Amino acid sequence: MLITKRISLKKTFMYILILIKLSVAMIGVLFFMRLAGKTQMGMITPLDTVNSFIIGALIGGVIYNPGLSVWLMLFSIFIWALINIAVRQLSKINFINRLINGSSEYLIKKGVLMLGTLKKNNMTMHQLKTKLREQEVFWLLDVDDVRFETNGAITVFRKEDAILSYLLINKGEILKATLRDAKRNEDWLRNEMDKLGVF
Repeated sequence: MLITKRISLKKTFMYILILIKLSVAMIGVLFFMRLAGKTQMGMITPLDTVNSFIIGALIGGVIYNPGLSVWLMLFSIFIWALINIAVRQLSKINFINRLINGSSEYLIKKGVLMLGTLKKNNMTMHQLKTKLREQEVFWLLDVDDVRFETNGAITVFRKEDAILSYLLINKGEILKATLRDAKRNEDWLRNEMDKLGVF
């Protein structure tokens, strides 16, 4: 009888401990998301994917291991948040940002299929055609440009679409590839910026 009561108390304590850990985990993850500066929940970057795995592992490991305390989980989330902030600060440097998040690339440019880009991104023709069908494009000859974005989505420019704008400067750095796509050069850009009183 006494042994049964002890087992029952131990189980009750375990359930209460899991409830506390889950509650603290929820608050900790919300704190992490606020601290990390997540602005768009719909756009998942490679860094966001890594964060999901790490946070899941940290919290799961502590929740299901009775020997690990809630404080260890909070400390782990806090340290990971600091590492994440440091990486995000470093990613303000365009070179490092491209290493972490990659950059968008043409899958189809001016109606020409870029086989090298498909191969580089481990994308098959079947996957490309599926992504195009999701954009209601059923024939490759209907598209002029298709860009593979850093979040895995594609942006389709049909032959009848007019491309209205280009992002030429990002975080103070001239995007030379985009400038070439716009059929402009740096001198033209600097003159335009001088006219606006920016440079």
